[in-house]
Amino acid sequence: MTRKQKATTTAWLIVIIAFLGGLALASAQNKVPPVIDVVMADFGIGETDAGWLTSVFTIMGMITALPASWLLQRLGAKKIGVISLACCAIGCALGAFCTEFWMLLATRVIEGVGVGMIAVVGPAIISMWFPAEKRGLPMGVWGSWMMASQTILFFFGGGLAANWGWQGVWWFVFILCVIALVLYQWKVKEPDGDMPNYAEGEDPEEFHFGEGFKSGSTWVLTVCGLIFTFCCFGFATYISLYWAQEFFAGDMNQSNWWVSVMYAIEVPVVILLGWVMNHIKLGNRRFMGVIGFALYTFILFFCFRMEDPALLLPFIIIYPFLEGAIPTAYWTMIPSTAKKPEYAGTSIGILNVGLNIGTLLGPPITGFFIENYGWAAATVPLAIASVVGAVLFVFVKTYYHGHSEGSMTPEEQAIMDEQQAKLAAEAAK
Repeated sequence: MTRKQKATTTAWLIVIIAFLGGLALASAQNKVPPVIDVVMADFGIGETDAGWLTSVFTIMGMITALPASWLLQRLGAKKIGVISLACCAIGCALGAFCTEFWMLLATRVIEGVGVGMIAVVGPAIISMWFPAEKRGLPMGVWGSWMMASQTILFFFGGGLAANWGWQGVWWFVFILCVIALVLYQWKVKEPDGDMPNYAEGEDPEEFHFGEGFKSGSTWVLTVCGLIFTFCCFGFATYISLYWAQEFFAGDMNQSNWWVSVMYAIEVPVVILLGWVMNHIKLGNRRFMGVIGFALYTFILFFCFRMEDPALLLPFIIIYPFLEGAIPTAYWTMIPSTAKKPEYAGTSIGILNVGLNIGTLLGPPITGFFIENYGWAAATVPLAIASVVGAVLFVFVKTYYHGHSEGSMTPEEQAIMDEQQAKLAAEAAK
C-alpha cells in the first residue's frame, strides 16, 4: 500500500468513527421525544418540565462549544473526542438509575457537555485529513449524524420503552457511546510524519484564541446555521403531531413511522450532496446554501398547510433534499471561513453556538404561533427566516488554506495569493 493509499484509508476510517461518535451523541440528544410520555408518567411531570430535558441539553451545547475549540488546540482531537463520549456515557448510565426528576435533569447536563464538544471535534479532525476541495463527501457523511439518530430512535425508541421502560433507551444510547469511545481511543489520530495535515496550525503557545473571532464570514455563516436549526427544529418538533391530527386520526405511532421514513431518506441524500460538493469550487459552494434555503422556504410555508393525504408521500420524498442541502453547505464551508487554518476549530465552535441557539428558539416560537394563531400561521416565521438565510448565504466568503498538489485552478491560486498578501498586510499594521 502506497503512502497516499494508506493516508486515504486512514482518513476515511476516521470519518466513519467521527460519524459514529456524532451518532451516539445525537442519539443522546434525541432520545427524549420518542419516550416523552413514558418519562412524564414515571416522574409525574408536565410538558414544561419535560421540555427542560431537551432544553438543558441544548444550553450545555452552547456553553461548551467555544471552550471545546480552545481545548482542541491544547489537548488534540482524540482526547477531546474521548472525553466527550465518556461524559455522555456516564450521563446515560447515571440517568438510567434516577428516581427523581432533578437527578435526571442533572445527568442531562453531563450528557450535554459531551455533545457540545463532539460537534467541534468531528468537523475539525475531518478538516485535518481532507483538503478543502475534498471535504464535501466526508462532511456530508459527518453531517448525516443527526438525521441517522432521529431515524433510529423513532423506529426503535417505542419498542425499547415498551419492553424495558424509558431506561431501555438510555442503556441503548450508553452502548452506542461506549462503542464509539473505544473506537476513538483505538483508531482516531491526527496526521503525523510525512502525512499532510490540512488544518495544521501554529504552536499552541503562539495560538491566540481571540483571533478566531475576527472572520466576519464565520459570523455570517453562523447566523445562517442558527436560522436553519430554528426552522428545522421548529418543523421537526411538531410535524408528527400535525400529521397525526390531519392524516392519521390522532395515531402518533403511525405518524412517527412516516417521520422516520423521511429522515431515513435524508441520510443518503446528505451524503450524495456532499459528493456533489466535491465537484464545486470552494468559492461557489455558498450557492448550494442559497438555493437550499430558497427552495426550503416554499416547503416550510406549506408544511403545516397540507390537507390532502395525496401530498404526504411527495412531501416526504422532497423535504430531505431541501433540508439536507443547507447543513451540507455550512459543514463543508465552515473550516474555510477561518482566515488561517489554525482557527478552523474556533470557527466550528462559533457555528455550533449558533446551531444550538436556533435549536433552543425554534420549538417554543413555533409552538407559540401554533397555540395562539393556528397551524397555518406557524409557517410564516419559518418561511421568513428561511428567506433571510438565503440572502445571508450569498455573503459567505471562504479562504484557501492550501490544497493537495496540483488541485488548484489558476484562478484559485490567484485568489489565494491575493488573500495571503492581504493577511500579511493586516499583520504588518
